[in-house]
Amino acid sequence: MRIISPAVEANPFSAKEITEIRTALEEDQVIVYPTDTLYGLGADVTSTKAVDTLYSLKSRDNSPISVLLSSNHQLLEMATDLSNKAIELIKAFLPGALTVICRTDYEFAPQLISQMGTVGFRVPGDSISRELPEMFGKPITTTSVNPAGMKPASSRSEVEAYYANQIDLMIDIGPINPSRGSTVIDVSSSPFKILREGEISRQALQEFLN
Repeated sequence: MRIISPAVEANPFSAKEITEIRTALEEDQVIVYPTDTLYGLGADVTSTKAVDTLYSLKSRDNSPISVLLSSNHQLLEMATDLSNKAIELIKAFLPGALTVICRTDYEFAPQLISQMGTVGFRVPGDSISRELPEMFGKPITTTSVNPAGMKPASSRSEVEAYYANQIDLMIDIGPINPSRGSTVIDVSSSPFKILREGEISRQALQEFLN
């Protein structure tokens, strides 16, 4: 597994590393990268082959896998039928540890789109993960690094224990502190539905919405 350790500066990746990351994603590989909550598995969201590989790594079928974006602006461009309140919510809590489920017309791999035509979008609070869709030129997937039912990997050794021979590239920032993950809210219906409480509390969202 190729390890890339980003620099702690304005430009965390060298030109060579950017090419390696972009090439891996273009070749339908699944990479590991850090987010503001957990390490994530990243793949090209438009590639059925890459997403199939991702589901195989996760040992699950038909479970939702979210999409990582570089900015709120990109989310507002890709989501459709957003209410004014949904837009206010996005601007208030993102970038951050929130997954927002919205309708979309973007040509994602079909496995990522629910029967309702919705996708979960993330704009993380850390700059490294947000840079990946920017350098790749399109969104990538984001889901915890673990087979179904197992503890999410929070370090290189745990990633290797799960996927030593299945992941070709990891962006390693060292161990990540345990996290509850992102909070998930569905804004495609009214009223909005909080589907999972994570780092952002249910109370914080409810106070904003009331």
